[in-house]
Amino acid sequence: MSWDKQPIKGYLVDADTGERLEFQYNPNNISDEKSTSYAAIKIPGMSHPRYQYVAGEPRRIVFKIELFKDSVKQKVDWLRSLQYPEHAGSMLKNAPHRVILIFGDLYPGVTCIVRSVKARYFGLFDQTNLSPQRAEVDITLEEYVDQSVNGSEVRS
Repeated sequence: MSWDKQPIKGYLVDADTGERLEFQYNPNNISDEKSTSYAAIKIPGMSHPRYQYVAGEPRRIVFKIELFKDSVKQKVDWLRSLQYPEHAGSMLKNAPHRVILIFGDLYPGVTCIVRSVKARYFGLFDQTNLSPQRAEVDITLEEYVDQSVNGSEVRS
């Protein structure tokens, strides 16, 4: 029966540890942006420049999640931790962990780096220790790609 089905929720998975953060509520909107760099070549006497392809810019996926109750600060800290490297003493051991974005058929497993985490705590704070009980978190991800992608691959 359709009325007893659980809603599908999006989540992020730490690609190195397998830990995951399931969204309490799916984002209301998602921005998915990709741009391309061209060099403008000015030719004397021409009304317009000629363009030479240089490289693609990163694909950015931006969305907001809302957190209520249940370890709000710990969930924000987990997201932030994905921006920090690992050290062995004073030496860099590993770059920040990549994440996998799972969001139904739209993002069935996109590997990304966490570019930005912006948290706003408001409204509800625990009376005994002032722990936040509500937060809105803006997340900016950039797709992580090992090799160049053809336009035909994007269409498939």
